[in-house]
Amino acid sequence: MTQTTENVEHSDTFLRVKRGLQEFQQRRLLHAYEDLRSNPEYDQIGKFFFEELYAPEDFSFRDKSIKKLRKVLSGAVYKGMLNAVSMVIELHELSDRLDDQMVEKMLEKDIDENMTMDQYKMVYRLLDNYDERIYQIKLSVDVNRVFHRLSKKWIVGVSLKTVRAASHMLGVGEIMDFVNRGYEAFRKIDNIDEFVNIIETREIEWHDKIWKEGEALIQE
Repeated sequence: MTQTTENVEHSDTFLRVKRGLQEFQQRRLLHAYEDLRSNPEYDQIGKFFFEELYAPEDFSFRDKSIKKLRKVLSGAVYKGMLNAVSMVIELHELSDRLDDQMVEKMLEKDIDENMTMDQYKMVYRLLDNYDERIYQIKLSVDVNRVFHRLSKKWIVGVSLKTVRAASHMLGVGEIMDFVNRGYEAFRKIDNIDEFVNIIETREIEWHDKIWKEGEALIQE
């Protein structure tokens, strides 16, 4: 009997391969942006981007209802913060869905968590989702820009101090802790244009490169 996608997603094998995929992707990011991570100016923002946004783990806050968050925090925090959180949740849901699709295709091709780069490229291309991948890159850049803008507003800092303690009691503490870490990372940088422009340019170049190389591997 063929397993349904839902059953596969909850299997030990699926989860093991997914974790391997996420670790593979994070290693690639850490290597590709070693220059940014070693720049003292980008120390905190680099940790937030590479370790908070793309860490190979489950982000429990992505499953929180944004409606609940809005209900709990409406009127208590600067409204721009809620929009930022919505973008973060969208980014994680999109990334998680794309990872699931990768894992499904890997299992279909008998590829496990010890995949090679060529196997990764082939699976990446087989999914045939060019526009979604570009949107994922653009969204990650937009998230960084939004957090940076918010970090320059004094009212955001006041709002965070006001609601952080209460947010844990109301079940949205992890989200607010995440927002606070982003606020702290970004507020120390005056201009993030170079940081986000480098990321956007390199990620699109990487995407286009493995798209073409993956196509060649499929045709072999």
